[in-house]
Amino acid sequence: MAKSENNEVMFGARGKVGNLVVFKNFANNQTVIAKRPRRPENLVYTEKQIKATQKFREGVLYAKAVISNPDLVATYQPFVKPGTSVYNLALADYCKEPEITLVDTSTYQGQIGDQIKVKAIDNFRVTEVKVSIFDATDVLIESGLAMLSTNNIDWIYEATTLNGNLTGTKVTAEAKDTPGHIKAETVII
Repeated sequence: MAKSENNEVMFGARGKVGNLVVFKNFANNQTVIAKRPRRPENLVYTEKQIKATQKFREGVLYAKAVISNPDLVATYQPFVKPGTSVYNLALADYCKEPEITLVDTSTYQGQIGDQIKVKAIDNFRVTEVKVSIFDATDVLIESGLAMLSTNNIDWIYEATTLNGNLTGTKVTAEAKDTPGHIKAETVII
């Protein structure tokens, strides 16, 4: 693969030349010359590959919607690095769901004001974390939004309802990212 930056002869060149090479353009005025990709003729995709392709297609639609929405462009623009674009960042954000790495109920004793800590991360940004507390019979005791702590990773939820019986209590945390993906984790006390 060869790269050409700010080359007046190659500037804007794209597409394939015969069956040998292809020219690709990137956001930083860089033209890449690469060997033409080839696919096997009788290629059969696995279920996982089909799902990945579908997710990528949806991501492309999301990224196109982002670049046509000035408010979303303003959200992504400060995080764009050289060689990428808002479109690239939005596509990557869509393709990766948020993760919840910890639901810490060690300080929750069923009292009003007790805290539950949730660690939630995303490749771009987690926009909100919702915490729901259920009793042993799956009846909702309380639910609400956690507040982001100063480290931008931990979300803190303060209980607002008394829970007299902790045995079997389920705490569910749901993290939501900018494209709207929701990832949930449940712990049982």
